[in-house]
Amino acid sequence: MIFLNNKGFTLIEVLISGLILFSALSLGTLAYRGSVRVIDKFTANAAIADAFPRIMSQVKQELMTHRLEGRGRLGRYVTFKWNSKVIKSSRNIISSYDEATGGLAYGRFLVSLNKIDVVVSYHRAGVVQEKGYEYYELSWFKR
Repeated sequence: MIFLNNKGFTLIEVLISGLILFSALSLGTLAYRGSVRVIDKFTANAAIADAFPRIMSQVKQELMTHRLEGRGRLGRYVTFKWNSKVIKSSRNIISSYDEATGGLAYGRFLVSLNKIDVVVSYHRAGVVQEKGYEYYELSWFKR
């Protein structure tokens, strides 16, 4: 017997609907994966920007101890390495401004202008982001 009124779908209709479903799922997955990558990059940039003032402070402290390079870690995900090059240095100075007390410190001092190169790295769950910074730091040392 041949029925004129079929109540099912043809093979072509099933294949086309499957193709549409697969396309929609793959587009959704790509959009989700792209947004997760953007969020990971944003998190890395925010962590690096947040850590940089503390890195500058730590580099300044190490410059006061006559170190010209170093490395360190801030938290679980941010690492950094830095090196310094003396651009210009002064002769002996008799007194200097003391940041801690706000007055003059007497003795022999040397003032130097340093060019600092810092590479800050963020490593977390497959996300690796590196940023390079360059700045100048004026420091003085007690002789």
